[in-house]
Amino acid sequence: MPKTYLSLTLAAAWLASPLAHADGVDRALDAFHATCLAHGPDFERTATLAKTRGWTPLVDGAALAPVDAMKAFRGWQVTGDDLPAGTMVAVTRATMDGRSVQTCSLKLFDVDRAEFEKRFFHRTDAEKIGEERKGRQVSRLFILIAGNRKQLVHLTSPAVRSTANAIIASSIVDD
Repeated sequence: MPKTYLSLTLAAAWLASPLAHADGVDRALDAFHATCLAHGPDFERTATLAKTRGWTPLVDGAALAPVDAMKAFRGWQVTGDDLPAGTMVAVTRATMDGRSVQTCSLKLFDVDRAEFEKRFFHRTDAEKIGEERKGRQVSRLFILIAGNRKQLVHLTSPAVRSTANAIIASSIVDD
């Protein structure tokens, strides 16, 4: 009898724990926050982090960049348990509306995009300032304060729910 009681008590404690409810969406949000939002995009810091952690450089990952007028691009396929499986990370130095900016992007796979966006709003003070549909993708632009900096956040995902659940989450800050 005491074994059964202990087992039920442990099971109830586990279900009440936030760890029991952590899933791929929470892990994806944590990865985006730690890599891009907490300190804002930082080209050199991210390149150093990638080298330290042994991430595999991307040959071409320009599609990860949220800004077209790039001056410099570095991208990596994440290896190890640092971030969710298959994650790609990219940083750029670019020009946007005549200003120098830095960007940091994560491409995350097997993430429910609607749930990602819902939890993103729950965790931040983001305000939606735009939306664009282009072909099979929808891009949403938000503004928020994170890492003591005003940041633009650009979320890009498939427009149709039946396509693969992948999302590109990017942060953009003035350089």
